[in-house]
Amino acid sequence: MSLAGIVAALADAGLGLTGTLPIALYDQIVPPPWRSAQLMPGARGALVVGNAGRALWDRFVASPERALERDPLDAYTRRVLGEAARLAEPEAAVAFYADRRDSVYLPLVALARRAGFGTPGRVGVLIHPVYGPWIGVRAALLLAEPVPFREPEPYAPCDGCPAPCATACHGAVIGPRGVDSAACYQVRLTNPECALRCDARSACVVGPEHAYSPEQTAHHSRIRSG
Repeated sequence: MSLAGIVAALADAGLGLTGTLPIALYDQIVPPPWRSAQLMPGARGALVVGNAGRALWDRFVASPERALERDPLDAYTRRVLGEAARLAEPEAAVAFYADRRDSVYLPLVALARRAGFGTPGRVGVLIHPVYGPWIGVRAALLLAEPVPFREPEPYAPCDGCPAPCATACHGAVIGPRGVDSAACYQVRLTNPECALRCDARSACVVGPEHAYSPEQTAHHSRIRSG
């Protein structure tokens, strides 16, 4: 199946945020254990896969994986990615966000940034021009076929913004240069207002109409604090 067909199948399953990278650029970004020579010798392109808005959660809650006790959303996402990988000829290699090779995680945020998912924002996540902070990066598929690539347009969502995210942050850990991740983690462990949501993220002025549902927000908050 063509790249367009694979992208369409992913979108149908809620993974509608995708971007492409030439394999040489992918290999420049990732550490040695994740390079194409290790995962899929002969690969010529990479497809970075993510989710935006509520689409992934809506598909997931209707899936059989929803009934699983352990990592149900990851189980659903792995299945969908595996199905998409098998649509490629030959089968694509899947590099999943939660996996490690030689104790090293895949730098998916760096890959997503080069693939056009957005720019790091003051609140500590990528800010997409349409979806704002309401995106996730799930995996990369390595493909045998070359893929189109265009450098992302410059995007600086926080320049000139009055930073309502900093005002909304209960721990006051967001400054002009971004979030203090270590301090944020400690606040989330002790402040019940931060346990199941991030009010700073919700205050972002980009894409508020795409915000996750309270159920989805609580799920991701529990995962990050676990």
